[in-house]
Formats: sequence, structure tokens, C-alpha cells
Amino acid sequence: MSTPEEPDDLDPVALTQRDPRDAMSLQTAWLRSFLAVADKGGFGAATLALHLSQSRVSAHIAALEHALGVSLFDRKARPICTTAAGELFRGHAMAAMLELQRGIEAVRSTLDNVVAHVTIGSYPSVSSTYLPAVLQELQAKHPGVTVELHEGTAATLEEMVAGGTVDLAFRPLLPKMRETTLCHRTIWREDIVVVMRENDPLAQRASVSVEDVLARPLIGNPAGSEEDGGGFDVRNTLGEAAARANIVYLTDQPTTLVALVRAAFGIGVINRLALQTTSTEGLTVRTIDSPTAHRNVALFWMRRRADSAVVKAFLDAQERAPLPPGVLPI
Repeated sequence: MSTPEEPDDLDPVALTQRDPRDAMSLQTAWLRSFLAVADKGGFGAATLALHLSQSRVSAHIAALEHALGVSLFDRKARPICTTAAGELFRGHAMAAMLELQRGIEAVRSTLDNVVAHVTIGSYPSVSSTYLPAVLQELQAKHPGVTVELHEGTAATLEEMVAGGTVDLAFRPLLPKMRETTLCHRTIWREDIVVVMRENDPLAQRASVSVEDVLARPLIGNPAGSEEDGGGFDVRNTLGEAAARANIVYLTDQPTTLVALVRAAFGIGVINRLALQTTSTEGLTVRTIDSPTAHRNVALFWMRRRADSAVVKAFLDAQERAPLPPGVLPI
């Protein structure tokens, strides 16, 4: 009499019939949160990397621990660390996520007519003045592609593209990327300018000097600490004299910067393109006499994704899209 064959470990039917706590019941979001906490050494740091709330990350870890029936982290340790079970599971979770990513990239590289989903990182001035033209070019040639947009600052956009949250990201070349596995295409150069009220004495000049800027309270962008790139355009424009700058406010939003200038809190220092996203009625814009009063904008993507069909499609669309007014093509 023949005996029943043992189920193949790779048989999808066999997998679905197993203990509900086994692999098929686990969610990739749980694994992603687990690996982020393990890599970053804490829930707070993981939330920044994942762009999720701490409660969501904690819920993912709790669900994963419940499914596995073990504690994955020693929460009494400072910094938090994995338990023996957690460290054992970490290698398997990483291997599983890498293998799944390889599968996704293999499928994307053979997409017929590029029917796919692309996730783009951007920031307000690019999103409102340039990205729509790129998306029109993309949709015209590849109507099957769906697009998801994430906005952030220079620092967070680097994390998004390096961590795989987005496929490509628009970002200034400076501050320099710390991630070395990225490719980029420089697109344009734009001026860093000052914006002031029309009755400001500096408005009578064709341009302003670095010393003129240093003599005033300054409102800059983006927000954040200096270490994270906060106020980078102001500091880069002023060069070695930046230590003397009186930066009173930093904001990510051009509308907020303009409102603070109108309210006489200081003069604004911002890229010219950003001013196209808000009304400057009653204000005056002037160039700055500084060799560093400009920035270059580029499009970044991971080197390992360079051959992906959807990345190639977006790069092609970006190359065909008309640039916004007021920038210098590179």
C-alpha cells in the first residue's frame, strides 16, 4: 500500500493549511517595522526611518510577537535590543524581505507596456511647478502606470529613496547625500533670492550683498536642525559668514515664509522657484551677490533599480517634460 506523499514545503496549498501562526499569516509591514527597530536600536528612530507613527510601529511589533509567540525585543535594555529569539528571527526576516524585493524587481523589469506603480518623492516647489508636467508625459506614453507621491525635506527624501519608500526622488544636490548607492541626474540650477516688503530700503537696490543680508533677521527653509540640513540655503548662500546670521524662523512652506515676511519678522531667503507657488503681491524679490546663491536640483534613484522598467519610464518622462520658468537647464 502506498503512503501519502509529504506536502512540498514550497506548495502554496500546503502553506495555507499550516498553523495560522506560520509564515502565511505574517504581514510584510510587521517585518519591515521589526527590522527597522532592530537596525535603529529603538522605536523612535524606526518611526523616522519608516515615516510611520510610533503607535503604528508598536502595533506591528506587538502583532508579530503575538503571531510568533515570543518576545523579540528586550524593552528593559537601553538602547533596546533584540532577544535571542529576536536575533535568530532577524536574519530570516531580512532574507525573506530581500528575496521578496528581488522577486518584485524581477517582475518589474519584464513588465509588458509598463503597467506598474511608481512612488515619487518630492518637495513643494517641485511638486507644484514641475511634477505635473512630468506626470503628463508619463501618462501619455504609459497610461497603465499609477503614481504615488510622498513629500519631504532634503534629509527625509534621502531616507525615502535609500530605504525604498519611494522609487525616485527630486532633491537638491546639496546637502550632499550620505547614501553612496544612489544614482542621480542633475536637471537644473535655480537662484537663491531674498524676498522683502516693498517699503524695505533694500528694495531700492537691483541686488543685495551678503552684508545686507547679515544685517537683517532672516527667515529661511527648510525647517529642522542645522545637522539635518535646516536653513541650508541660507547658510550655503552666506558661506563663511553664515555663523553671523540671525535666523529667526525656518519653515518648509513657502507660503509660511512669505507670510512671516509680510508680518515684518524679517527678510526671507529662499529658492526662486518656491516663490512661484505662492503670491508675492506687495513684496519685492532681489538676487544676492554671492557665488553660492544658487542650488542644483536632481532626480535620485537606487543603483540596483536602474534597470527597472518603471524607473526607466519615469526617467524618460522627466527628460521630455518642459522645465519650469526661471531655472537654468543643466
